[in-house]
Amino acid sequence: MAEGVRPDMQIAVIACEIMKAEIEAAKGGDARIRTFYVDQGLHRTPSLMAGRIQEIVARVDGIVDCVVLGYGLCSNGIVGVGAGLQEMIVPRCHDCIGFFLGSPQAYLDDFHSRPGSYYLTPGWIAERKDPLSIIEDEYVPRYGRETAEWAKKEELKHYTHIVLVDTGVADLAPMREIGRRNAAFFGMSYLEIQGRSREFFSRLVHGPYPEGEFITIPPGGEITQALFIG
Repeated sequence: MAEGVRPDMQIAVIACEIMKAEIEAAKGGDARIRTFYVDQGLHRTPSLMAGRIQEIVARVDGIVDCVVLGYGLCSNGIVGVGAGLQEMIVPRCHDCIGFFLGSPQAYLDDFHSRPGSYYLTPGWIAERKDPLSIIEDEYVPRYGRETAEWAKKEELKHYTHIVLVDTGVADLAPMREIGRRNAAFFGMSYLEIQGRSREFFSRLVHGPYPEGEFITIPPGGEITQALFIG
């Protein structure tokens, strides 16, 4: 699959809903590509993620020519997912930030240059997964405001930057306001960067799938943690 997909191939892309806008933009009107999106909330229960993805793999087994996962290793959430009768393509990323920045290496470079970064993307903001929204939606109902705010500040005490990644699929103005509000509340610096997500998501949907960026699981094989090492 390193050279991409043939014009007649049917592809199933199974991805986290957090990247739906970017994948649909890359897909365009290509009728060969079927897209399936999985609830982002499964990241809180990664032990359930593989089973949900496997259900969709089973639904398309023998119907498509290739399955592509829009997931990184994600806290081992995809470990154990098995390919069916067709190959499975998996990005060689530990989490999805590499998708939005353009490649696994781009993420590593950015991480090493600024290790205390909390990244926000259009999908994360739309799903109210910025820190302040998490406080309001998840922590306050469980703990009360004072404890909720203290707990989130403790979780993020080693972070230094709120980084908004412009993926080119949404209006930056409202996202910028949310990003800056988070940075001010948590005493972080605010930064915007231009992601190269269009290039990565185009490769995810259409190929090619170079070995340095993607893992090819043969028919009948399964995803293991060891595949992401090195």
